Amino acid sequence: MRKAEASGEEGKALRTIAPAYAGKGGVLTAALQYVYQTVRLGAGEDAEKGREIEALAGEKLRDFEELGACIRRLGADPVFTACPPYPVSYHSCAGVDYAKTFPAMLAADIHLERGLITMFDAMLAEVEQADAVATLTRLRAHAVRNLGLLAAMLERA
Repeated sequence: MRKAEASGEEGKALRTIAPAYAGKGGVLTAALQYVYQTVRLGAGEDAEKGREIEALAGEKLRDFEELGACIRRLGADPVFTACPPYPVSYHSCAGVDYAKTFPAMLAADIHLERGLITMFDAMLAEVEQADAVATLTRLRAHAVRNLGLLAAMLERA
């Protein structure tokens, strides 16, 4: 396995996309925020809302896995840091918004998905490595779709 210090397109792609993996506003943070909300909403009168958020959590975890696999293909161990493979700046849940009401949760989710879209756009402007571009493009499309779903949920809330 190559080191993360690799030069060329793969090294640049790795350094560029790594924050989306386990950075403060990255995919792992989004997944954990959705998991928190799913548990918080729980059963009872909010069960249906919880199931809607749970579906987003599952997708975001799959996105996280896909981004980790891309990092692995770029030559780094996908440890939960914003700069794999280095064991520094491990993921922190400080970026998770622990909103308590459903409308506040949705507002936080919309803010997070917008941030992901902005992050992916900036990364796509920098990255030329084909595999990384394809991965970022798919994840950006998921974030755009989620943004629409969340906006519709907020309208109904």
